[in-house]
Amino acid sequence: MRIARREFIGQTVGAAAAAAAAFNAEAVDASERTALSPAESFSFCVLADPHCDEPAKEGLEALGDGVAKFMRCLEQMQRLDLAERPDFLLVAGDVHPWALLEHEDQWPIPIYAVAGNHESSREKRDQLRQVFGRGFERDGRESDYYSFVHKGVRFVAACDAGSGGDHVGHWCSELIAPAGECEWLEQELAQPEPVILFAHIPPERDGADRNMYLSRNDSRWFCDLVTRDTPHALFFGHLHRATEEYRIGAARCFNACSCCWNSGRAPLGFLHVRVTPAGLHVREMETGRYSS
Repeated sequence: MRIARREFIGQTVGAAAAAAAAFNAEAVDASERTALSPAESFSFCVLADPHCDEPAKEGLEALGDGVAKFMRCLEQMQRLDLAERPDFLLVAGDVHPWALLEHEDQWPIPIYAVAGNHESSREKRDQLRQVFGRGFERDGRESDYYSFVHKGVRFVAACDAGSGGDHVGHWCSELIAPAGECEWLEQELAQPEPVILFAHIPPERDGADRNMYLSRNDSRWFCDLVTRDTPHALFFGHLHRATEEYRIGAARCFNACSCCWNSGRAPLGFLHVRVTPAGLHVREMETGRYSS
């Protein structure tokens, strides 16, 4: 038996339009459909690379600085119909939490974040914990990576940006605490609940040595793990370009656009994800465009 094709609709401008106007996920076997069994349907959002400490960008002056664009996203989430309003927000790194210290009590929904390469120091990761105050704990200890279960779905917040601001990602680093994240990931992806993972730097699908992705060996190990254990979805940021959907094995993967600035003048935005027993419906919510 086959289930209906699921669509992810992305919006872009200029040269990126033809490449990312729409993403059509291939039809999948019923076994994948039964793998996602939330206690009840719900929605969440994924936001990447808010760069809150950055000033207004050329072509985006009307949208203000990074903090203003981050707040704009939260306001748009709150304007969604009640049935579509997210239960929480996942933030996939490069937050600049020091710019949000005066706003830490203003979040309309729970926010879970992971560090990006811009949060490579312990001080900045402590600020990330201070601003959002959720997660960042494992076995009663502070941790740069963590998980939580929401309505029968396990969310895995993985930290792959640990090497002093390096744009190439790593799962093993003296700056990722505590040690042992690889073993932890193996355990998390093997849990009985459906798994949705988010991190900052995406894997290189072919295991190549390529800037802006996980390192060669990290990519190969991670892609093998995902192919074996098949988490239901993976979300990444870091690339600052139009949102892309692809697959690693049977797992749906998304490299999300930034809500602060993107190459190719791709629109700003975030992802809205609806979780149902029939699967995930993912759509891009646009929050701004470059002026002509």
